[in-house]
Amino acid sequence: MRLIALRSPAILIGLLLLAACANGIRTAPVVPTPSPPATLTVEATVTPSPLPPTLLLVAPRGEASPWFAEVSPILEEIARQKGFLFEVKPSITSQEIQSRSIPLAVILPAEAEPESLAKAAPQTQFLAIDYPSLTPQPNLSLISAQPYRADWEGFVAGFIAAAVTEDWRVAVVSDPTTAEGKAAQNAFRNGVRYLCGLCQPLYPPFPVPTYPLYGQLSKTSTATDVEAVMEYFKTWSVKTVYLHRPAPEWLAAFGQAGFNLISDQPPPPDLKERWVVSIQSIDLASEIRALIPLLLEGKGGQSISLSLTLAHANEALFSPGRQAFTEQMIGELVSGYIDSGVDPISGELRQ
Repeated sequence: MRLIALRSPAILIGLLLLAACANGIRTAPVVPTPSPPATLTVEATVTPSPLPPTLLLVAPRGEASPWFAEVSPILEEIARQKGFLFEVKPSITSQEIQSRSIPLAVILPAEAEPESLAKAAPQTQFLAIDYPSLTPQPNLSLISAQPYRADWEGFVAGFIAAAVTEDWRVAVVSDPTTAEGKAAQNAFRNGVRYLCGLCQPLYPPFPVPTYPLYGQLSKTSTATDVEAVMEYFKTWSVKTVYLHRPAPEWLAAFGQAGFNLISDQPPPPDLKERWVVSIQSIDLASEIRALIPLLLEGKGGQSISLSLTLAHANEALFSPGRQAFTEQMIGELVSGYIDSGVDPISGELRQ
C-alpha cells in the first residue's frame, strides 16, 4: 500500500470534515428565543360628572316680568344654600325639561304654559304665579297675587275706622305730595263714606265739611309738624287715625296722645291697647320662602291667594264680627265688585 503525503493544509481540513460527516457527527440546531408577549395598554377615558340640579325661573319678559324682583333673589339664595344651579330663561320646552334634573320650576306670567309642562314632566314641581285660569295638579302649585295698591289699603282703613269709631270722628295722615300718599288719603275718605254715607256726627263739634279730617306729614316733617297735626285733630275730637307709611316716631306720638291707630305696620309693644288693626299688603316673598321647601319635598298641588290681610287686631276695639264683615268687603274690593273710586296710578279721585 502506497502512502501519499498530504502537504496542503486546505486539503487536510476538507478530508477531516468529510470524515466527521461519515461518522454521523451533527452540530446542535439553533433554537430561536421567543419574544415576550405584547402588552395591550387601554387609554383612560374621562367620564364627566353630572351637573347639580337646577332651580329654574321662567320669566317670559325677563326682568320686566311681574314679580321678577321679588322671586329671583329668593330662588338664587335657596339654590346657593342647597348647592343647586340657578337659571333664568324666557321659555322652556317639554323636551328640555325632561332631559335635565330640574326639581323646581317657577313660572312667571303670562306667556308660558305651566299645565302642559307639568303633564310632560311629572318629576318636576312647578309653581305658577298669576295664572288664574289654572287648577292645581299634583306637581303644579298656584299663587294668585295682587300688586300693592295704596288706594285699596286706604279704602279698607277708612271702612274700619268708621266702623269702630263713635260719631265717625276719624282722620288720615299721609303725604299727599306722592301718588301713593294721595291715593291712600282719597281712598280713606271713600272707605269712610262707603260705610256711613255723609258721616254727620250727632253731637258737636261739627267740622266743615265733615269727617274724615286730613293731616299731612312727610319724611322731612319735624316733631313740631307732628304736634301741630295732633292738636288739629284734638280740636275736632278725632278718636281714630289711619297713618299711611308712618315713621316710627309718628306712631309713638299719636298713640301717646290718646288716638286709636290703624296702619300697615305691626303695633309697637307699648301701643297695643291703642292699636285697632294692621292692614298688611301682599307679601309674596314670605309666601315663596315658606312654599319652596314643601315643593322640593314633593308636596305639590298647593293653591295660595294673596291679598290685603288684617293682622294684630285688637278685639277690644275691633270685634270679631266687624272683622268678618271687613274681610268680606276686602274680598269684594280686590275682586272688582267694589271700586275704591281712586286712580291707583295718579292717586286722584275718579270723576
